[in-house]
Amino acid sequence: MNTFRRNTAVLLCIIFIISAFSIDRAYAQTGHKVSLKFDKVTHNFGRISIDAGPQECEFSYTNISDKPVVINNILSSCGCSVPDWSKAPIMPGKSGKIKVTYMNDQGAYPFDKSLTVYVSSSAKPVLLRITGVVYEKGKSLAEMFPAKFGPLGMRSAVQNGGQIEQGLSKSNSENIVNLSSQKVSVKFDKVSAGLKISINPKVIEPGESATISYTIDTKANESWGRTRHSASFVCNGVEVPDKFVIESVILTPYTTLSKEEIDSSPQIYADRSTVDFGRTSVGKKVSVKFNLNNPGKKGLRIYKVETNGASMNVKCPGYVPAGNKFSIEVTVNPKVRNSEEVFTLTLITNSPERPLVNLFITGIVQ
Repeated sequence: MNTFRRNTAVLLCIIFIISAFSIDRAYAQTGHKVSLKFDKVTHNFGRISIDAGPQECEFSYTNISDKPVVINNILSSCGCSVPDWSKAPIMPGKSGKIKVTYMNDQGAYPFDKSLTVYVSSSAKPVLLRITGVVYEKGKSLAEMFPAKFGPLGMRSAVQNGGQIEQGLSKSNSENIVNLSSQKVSVKFDKVSAGLKISINPKVIEPGESATISYTIDTKANESWGRTRHSASFVCNGVEVPDKFVIESVILTPYTTLSKEEIDSSPQIYADRSTVDFGRTSVGKKVSVKFNLNNPGKKGLRIYKVETNGASMNVKCPGYVPAGNKFSIEVTVNPKVRNSEEVFTLTLITNSPERPLVNLFITGIVQ
């Protein structure tokens, strides 16, 4: 009997570890808690000829929750990406597939399409991506991958990491090609805190591609708002000048909170989100004020204020007690003659309902 109990305990521990690993992997894939664990969230078709016709791929998933779930809907960012999936309930532990057809009828260009998967019992949809490059005869790799990193090329110089909630992690991958006529051995150096990055394969043949996989862990380096993580490429033992850069927006956690936590959280409201200063001339400073309040039950923190121009001076409190009103004073210095200027302020707050607030200042510059 004691042996049976010991064996049962060991089995339960193994099941718990496997479940925890699955949940952690789901966190890494999506940046928030989900019911379905996907085998991948990005599929790279690689290079596709313009006359190759429609292309298909599949995303496999498993229900890692203890309840049946349903994929309610899948919205595609483009009519050229058509998803197909089962509408039947997915029982706990059971698996299935989402089939995606890329119509390949948009012409020759690098594509990056998203599919938003709405799953019952999940607080936030799962974002899937399909990427690739449709090419015409005679078009070079250098033209299709214009961002240069020494002998390597990518579609863009800065990668989009999207939004990540503070305290969570998010993973993604990007394609890179060897534009040279020699083999290139690739390593990474000077990696930002909170960034884990790898490449497969580590040696890229001439004209071939590799996949860069990365994970951003916000717990490693607390930051807010627009944040950059980077790593240096070391190609054949030599560091190249341009870095691999991911730009993401770090926000206060909101999908993991209960209704009670949200109801008792801080809030932020403005009497107006846009102020029009009318007409002014180049070099003449204009001052405006936004009136706001925190009607919530906890103190409001404004972690960061971001602007879209260096010609703005902002006075904003970092903390507002519950129930208090406050103001933000802004001075702008228009520098473009004969234009309609739009100045933008972005507030990064600890309000789960409005973790990111945009305010606008507009006017005519003569």
